Amino acid sequence: MSDFVNNLGPPVAESSTSAPKKRTRVQFSWKAQHGSTSPSLVQDRLQHLENLVMSMAQKQKPENPEIEFNVDPTGGHANYATPSSVREGVSPSQDTGTMVVKDEGTSYIDSANWRAILEEINGVKEYIDENEDNSDDEATETHPLDKSSPALLLGSGKPIPKEELLVDIPPRSITDRLVSRFLKTSEPLLVMLHIPTFYNEYEQFWRTPHEMSYSWISMLYSIVTLSVSMYHRGQEPLPLNMADTMITWNIFRKRAAQCLVQANYIHPGRYKCEALFLYSMCEFYRSQDAQVGVSYLHGIAVRLAMRMGYHRDARHYPMLSAWEGEMRRRFWALLCQLDTLVSFQVGLPRTIQPWQYDTELPSNLLDTDFHKDSLHLPPSRPVEQRTACSYTNGKAQIMKVFGQITDLAYSREHTPYEEILEIDRRLVAAKDGLPSFLRIRPMTQSLADPTELVLRRYTMDLLYLKSRAVLHRRYIAENDGKYSYSRTVCLNAAKETLRHGADIWTESMPGGQLYTERYFINSLQNTDFLLSAMILCLELSQDDQRGTAARLSAQERADFLLLLETSHRVFKDSRRRSVDTQRAFAALTIMLGRVKGSSVQNVSMDTDQPTPQMNIPSQPVFPVSMDQQQDPMYSAVGDMPPAMYNPTSTPSYSSLGVIEDMFNSPASLDWVSILGLTLRSAD
Repeated sequence: MSDFVNNLGPPVAESSTSAPKKRTRVQFSWKAQHGSTSPSLVQDRLQHLENLVMSMAQKQKPENPEIEFNVDPTGGHANYATPSSVREGVSPSQDTGTMVVKDEGTSYIDSANWRAILEEINGVKEYIDENEDNSDDEATETHPLDKSSPALLLGSGKPIPKEELLVDIPPRSITDRLVSRFLKTSEPLLVMLHIPTFYNEYEQFWRTPHEMSYSWISMLYSIVTLSVSMYHRGQEPLPLNMADTMITWNIFRKRAAQCLVQANYIHPGRYKCEALFLYSMCEFYRSQDAQVGVSYLHGIAVRLAMRMGYHRDARHYPMLSAWEGEMRRRFWALLCQLDTLVSFQVGLPRTIQPWQYDTELPSNLLDTDFHKDSLHLPPSRPVEQRTACSYTNGKAQIMKVFGQITDLAYSREHTPYEEILEIDRRLVAAKDGLPSFLRIRPMTQSLADPTELVLRRYTMDLLYLKSRAVLHRRYIAENDGKYSYSRTVCLNAAKETLRHGADIWTESMPGGQLYTERYFINSLQNTDFLLSAMILCLELSQDDQRGTAARLSAQERADFLLLLETSHRVFKDSRRRSVDTQRAFAALTIMLGRVKGSSVQNVSMDTDQPTPQMNIPSQPVFPVSMDQQQDPMYSAVGDMPPAMYNPTSTPSYSSLGVIEDMFNSPASLDWVSILGLTLRSAD
């Protein structure tokens, strides 16, 4: 240890190390020795320090756990939580790392990182703090394109002043309506906002808009972007004759992204995680098809959240307020769930693994139960009492098991069948543990229930059914009676999923119980329906190859055909909203044609039947500059999101023939080519 201290430079007060069990205190004044040291020299010294730390870590022996650096918790404007692994009596497995809390946000440093030690060396920390601007907004206004950040992530365009970024915020009379529409929606992501706090910040924005951070402004742009997409999906005109939906949507979306770039979003800062997440949801709602790009955005959000310590529960860090700790739990729970769902949707392993975090689920509280100045959280409300967190917490129990199922689906290792059955039991237990108000019930028993609650029941059950289908999918082609349970479970899950899809579609029609939330279906539910339809198609294609005892009964076959015909009609009506749905419609056309003994050409595709168009006023209420009108981002022939227009491409008959050939060889069925999805089979 003495060698380590000496290599840093002569200390002002020599440390005493005579007592073998005494803590070693390292303290020196960098400024006293180096004065106005050049940045390059500082970097050289820090690099030298990193090398020394790494060397010390390799040589350190377990019998010297009492060595600890002294930290002054009152120094500077940041608070530091000392790594618990160097404190007496705390094992490395309980290590909570270092949480740096500053006015503009938090940064988390794992104790394995050399920066954790650097933060505890007062002299170097003091020099860095005094010679480096830590404000994310002030720093980015002066240096918006930080050279330390990859150009690919932040772009290479010229800096955009805040005045220009604010120009596309509509007048308050319009913005109020857009924000209200978002806050009154049934979107699960609303749990990440503490509505009273957001409302106070929203009022502050209208008083002093230029004082709001880029991150917060990005959040506002994403909120109005999502609101515009809700108007569009509901086939409603925008308020007060705003501009064309496509133009408006792209203006807001582009501004949200530009604000993130100006905030240098890959560096920790207040609201940066939330702003990046909301922007990724804007991209998610571009289309009802699976989008790999959205998974990339979520991956960046996950990394940023970990960099800010969201994956460590706030109970470890007393400098975090009760309000901030609870909101971090809400956001992390939401991020974990979307990470698993979106990753599986595009055929990639999830980014977040359970062993990487210890963040607890949020409390079952209303937003009015606590506020920013709360010293402590009140006791959690009973599970059977519905709050904004009820759905998130209930879903987390099923998502925990679904995450394990997706891990197995992408694993190259053999999984014993006994483990599959054990996971299935945990999945059933998770569903049975849901609060009664979140359990699925027939529409006839939901007449007095809020629409958003009915849809959340459907979402929860669809997740459960998808989990069972994916878990048992690999065994439906097996003729061994040992796996008959899996085959039955998988087929029943697929059938029930398609029944749910038909119910939702029917009740979303004018006059239906779900009409007010008719834009409910997104790409995640769309993928569930496509997956289930293909499972039934695969079962029918393989049925003739089975022995007599294992074949479908006449009633089962009739039930399958009825469900597929119903799904065929649903896919036909919605095919212009999604390329994946078009391909599923083509696949079902082939399958039904084969079962009924007709050819593809004899099954009517009706692809040219017109779909009703939206009648949206085209005159903008707030100005759009000529530069914006000429920008391809704002052009109707430019970068238009697929969800904002009806796709016109349809599978050709030659491609349908390829799909038909695949059904002739069900053992080697190429699901990717049929659906355009990257769902990896675990066969």
